Amino acid sequence: MKSGYNDAVLLARKKLENLSAEKVCKICGVTFDENKYIINWCGKYYDVFADKTDKPADYNIALEILFLHYLTSEGTKQPENKLTAFREFPGALFYAPKFIQRAVDPLAKRFGREPAKLIEAGEKLGGIKSDESDFAVRINILPNLPVTYIIHEEDEEFEPEAMVLFDKTASGWLPVEDLVVAASFGTYELIKNYK
Repeated sequence: MKSGYNDAVLLARKKLENLSAEKVCKICGVTFDENKYIINWCGKYYDVFADKTDKPADYNIALEILFLHYLTSEGTKQPENKLTAFREFPGALFYAPKFIQRAVDPLAKRFGREPAKLIEAGEKLGGIKSDESDFAVRINILPNLPVTYIIHEEDEEFEPEAMVLFDKTASGWLPVEDLVVAASFGTYELIKNYK
């Protein structure tokens, strides 16, 4: 599996090296400084080196793949503010069980009994309350990749439920398998900020 990750990084990095930094910055909403892209991820800034393989101490290969795929996605549309369920993206049904297991179920488990905490946690990540529900927050996982996290609180009849929705344009920025990873990281960032 590690070899597959390394191959994905090498392919994406090769593609990135052949792109104009100016064009990448304009399309993706990032900046370029001293041979590195500076990318906003869940309200934090990360460096993605254009052609170096130096890794910071907190290096995560899954994040690097996401960042590289995002930076090399060329010419996709800006967000349209039209929410779309994961299963509606082409090819998503195969990944739906992992999406539910990694992004949706942990969200419901952590915030189901205290849904207002979702808004608080999301705001710590630069998110804003969404009008989709009383307990919904929209977070820009990446500059042009907003994800909306929603909790429907439990009542006497129903267990708490969670939903994770994307902008209609999300699959233009990342392949569906990467959307699973991106939404999952967002869920875990929210959980880390739960108090």
